[in-house]
Amino acid sequence: MHVVTIAPNLPGPLAARHLVQLGASVTKIEAPHGDPAQAFPQWFQALNAGQIRKTLDLKVPEDREQFFELLSGADLLLSSMRPSAADRLGLYEMVARAQVAHIEIVGDVEAPDEPGHDLTYQAAAGLLNPPEMPRVPWADVLGGYEATIAALDALREREHAQKIGNDQAVHRRVGLKQGVDDAAEAFQIGATAPGQILSGTHPQYGMYQTQDGWIAVAAIEPHFHATLTALLGDSRSTLTEHFSKRSTAQWLQFAKQHDLPLAAVEKR
Repeated sequence: MHVVTIAPNLPGPLAARHLVQLGASVTKIEAPHGDPAQAFPQWFQALNAGQIRKTLDLKVPEDREQFFELLSGADLLLSSMRPSAADRLGLYEMVARAQVAHIEIVGDVEAPDEPGHDLTYQAAAGLLNPPEMPRVPWADVLGGYEATIAALDALREREHAQKIGNDQAVHRRVGLKQGVDDAAEAFQIGATAPGQILSGTHPQYGMYQTQDGWIAVAAIEPHFHATLTALLGDSRSTLTEHFSKRSTAQWLQFAKQHDLPLAAVEKR
């Protein structure tokens, strides 16, 4: 499987990395000004590992011709620009001529030409707590996973179409807004609201201070709940007292010994 990607930033490179991990060969086309993700060199290197990188200016006819040659030998294209920009470049026409599967990452499937970014989609989904900025770019990350799934589905459909003599290009459009809306569903329906089981109200599902830090306790399933209750009790006050008397490392060892879902809360 050969993939060509012209998708910079985060969602496209995440999808490309997943496809590399699944055995694809990936050629990444970067604009002359590079990829904005290069502002984070270590991250950029991890995202682009195992890929062939080429610089082409798709606004220049000669470079566009080189791009089409690469596309003609590929199975799939990843792109992440607004449809109006893709149309101006003649991208859809080239995809149709090359007969490749096309995964198009946009901000919002329902309004693909409207501007937006991870922050605005998280804001609209109700995931922000101003003035704090999000620690994880959920729309971008989930967009990358959605694009990977869409790529595999499009390749499957393309392979089937070719077997029956149909060489029509296969197209999938993935929206960052749709991905973060899926992630926000638990919050939006109230599952994490105060008083609900995922809000920390349940003593066996929350965070406790240890001698030297904090530990997350997720003994919410019945067998984990029963084990933790038998060993330490089931009230918040009792658990708070127990966890405060040992170090985080000791509690992690305790969790391993008793098959309990505990994890250190890392501060970064």
